Parts: sequence; C-alpha cells; structure tokens
Amino acid sequence: MAIVPKRRSLEDPRHLMRFLKHQAKMTPKEIARSENVSETTVKQSISLVERYQAQNSTGEMEFAIRNFVIGTIPKAKKTLEGLLDATELVEVKDPTTGKTKLMTREDKTTRIEALRIVRDVIGHVQPKVPTTEVNVNQTNQIANLSTAETTEERLARLRKLADEAYQLPPEVAGVPSNVDKGEDDDDGEDEEEEDE
Repeated sequence: MAIVPKRRSLEDPRHLMRFLKHQAKMTPKEIARSENVSETTVKQSISLVERYQAQNSTGEMEFAIRNFVIGTIPKAKKTLEGLLDATELVEVKDPTTGKTKLMTREDKTTRIEALRIVRDVIGHVQPKVPTTEVNVNQTNQIANLSTAETTEERLARLRKLADEAYQLPPEVAGVPSNVDKGEDDDDGEDEEEEDE
C-alpha cells in the first residue's frame, strides 16, 4: 500500500515562516532543527512558497488580467448591445375591437441603465486630463538623469547668470585731456571758423 503525501496548503502559516527564515539566510538544516521537523519538510515549504510567488508575480498577474479582459470583452459587448436594444411586451387595447393585444416597444428604463454603464466604462478608459489647457505651448522633454542638474546646481547657475546680467558697466579708467582743462570739444572748432 502506497503512502499518499499529505496535501500542503498555503493557508498553513508555517510554510511562510520557513520561507521567511530561509530569506533571512538560515539554512534548511537550521530551520528544521529549530522547529523539530525534517529538513525535507522545510525544503518542501520553501519550494511551495517559491512556486506560489512565481505563479503570482506581477508579470503573471498582468498577463492573467489582460487575458481575462480580452476574453470577456466580446461577451460584454454583446450584453451591452442587447441592453441598448432592449424591448418590452405591453398589453394594448384595440379601440376598434376592444380586445387586448401584445405589442413590443422600446424598454427605455433598461436602455438608460445601459447608457449609464457605457458612460462609466468610457469614463474609466479615458485619460485623466485637466478640463482647461493651462499651458498651450508646453513641451514634454525627457531628462537625461545622468546629466541632469540638481535643484541646488540649477539655482547656483541661475544666480550666477543674474549677477552677470545686473553688473554695472566697467569704470572708465582714463578721462579725455580737454575735460581736465575745463574745455569743451566744440571750443576749438569755433575758433577756427572765426579765423577764416
């Protein structure tokens, strides 16, 4: 008679504890000794948690969600189309014969609810953008982080540019000789004209 191994469940917290101890650099032998179990049991617990993590990694979950959405979109589309085309049977009295007969007419209540669902779906799919355009000339630039300057470096560079822009013009080192004598430049020209 063959021994059937007991099915292991992740609901048992011991598996996770053994895995965490293993992550903390304890060997399976040390974990087994501390819990008074076999080393094989510890290795199976660690393996169980590792398999669970591999199956439920971010990439696997994204793939599963996308697969689910791709599979259900056609059914959801048919359902919404059916709701948008919904009709109802109504009993109407024929004025000429006085008999009641069944007539089909649009089910407005169901169609309005379907429109609300469609609006909600569109609202979740649409990108979230501001209702007003704040800066029409905005350009999106991708920064090269290896050469990007820090806030402090940028402020220092801008302060230096501001200091250069607001400097006074250089002082005049020399003064024309006629200014020292108290003469004007035009005085000499007037005398020459008088001589002629």
